[in-house]
Amino acid sequence: MNFREITVGGLIDFIHSEEYSKLEPKPITSLRAVSQYNNPAAHENDIALVFASENNILLAFAGLLPDNIIGSSEPVFSNTGWWVHPELGRRYGLPVFLKAYTSCHRRMFFTDCSEYTKTILEKTGLFLFQPPLAGSRFFLRFYSGNLFRRKGKGRVITALFSIADAFLNSLFFPWIAYWRKKNLPHGYSVQNVEKINEELDAFIKKHSGKNYLKQYGDKLNWIIQNPWVTDKNNVLPVSYPFSHITNSFRQEFLEVKKNEETVALMCLSIRDNQVSVPYIYCDEKYLIDTIKLLWNHLILSGVESMTIFQADVVKAIRKAKVLFIFKLKIFRFCGYSKELSQVFSGDKKFQDGEGDVAFT
Repeated sequence: MNFREITVGGLIDFIHSEEYSKLEPKPITSLRAVSQYNNPAAHENDIALVFASENNILLAFAGLLPDNIIGSSEPVFSNTGWWVHPELGRRYGLPVFLKAYTSCHRRMFFTDCSEYTKTILEKTGLFLFQPPLAGSRFFLRFYSGNLFRRKGKGRVITALFSIADAFLNSLFFPWIAYWRKKNLPHGYSVQNVEKINEELDAFIKKHSGKNYLKQYGDKLNWIIQNPWVTDKNNVLPVSYPFSHITNSFRQEFLEVKKNEETVALMCLSIRDNQVSVPYIYCDEKYLIDTIKLLWNHLILSGVESMTIFQADVVKAIRKAKVLFIFKLKIFRFCGYSKELSQVFSGDKKFQDGEGDVAFT
């Protein structure tokens, strides 16, 4: 049995090695490896990957992503994935994970953990978890035809549901037009920004006081320039246990100005026409207007649904009285090693994109 640790500085050499080419499945994709290699919060000797293999078969792996905390010079590490071979790797899963845990000096956290993984980690006695984080998924249009198409259903079924979607959306569109006429705030400009400049960097830092993790322009630029997901036309598929190829994926920065002054900055992830908002920075008094402007942007972009977990944003959505077809309540789990119990205490919060979430 081969037990390996790969540092941030060793990731590029690893994905070009004979060892990597023979491993099945792969413990990391080239997209993730290049991204983590360029992480501005990482040092080259930080551990990025721990895995066990035998006869070129991957048995188990755990990934790590270094990050920074506001008000501290000590790094923390997000767990970016934990996988165990369903038949051959069960005896290696926990040892591999615990090796990753000790390699990051027991300073590990999770921002989007499944309930099953949470249950396993709680039994180790090494981790604490926050109460379930409630979020909402807002459906902005009918899209069952597209959904069936993505799932590979037959053309007849897809066509029938697409016709039904078009009819139902045509009934909903007049209400959207009425809402836009009555509710869109005036005196604002909304524009896409390709890159965070010094001015926007200062805006981010000014509005990050309630967040656990340190965000800044170079870091957000790195995230949006190094996604871990790509569309199927841009990369050859590899055998990898987690999702990394989709029909479409893009990210964008959206800046809101009032009287030529920046009042909000958002990072949007659009995957198969489903939107999430990994990061949002906003003057509180402009948040409701910002939500209305965001909603208008999503409607004009033909987005099908939007997911958000930030409580203040969900509250602002209610107050903005935006239009949607229906809403689904969803949950995710955030946790951390006991070593970080003081770090993640108090009234601060994780943004939706913290850890590795913003990349996917």
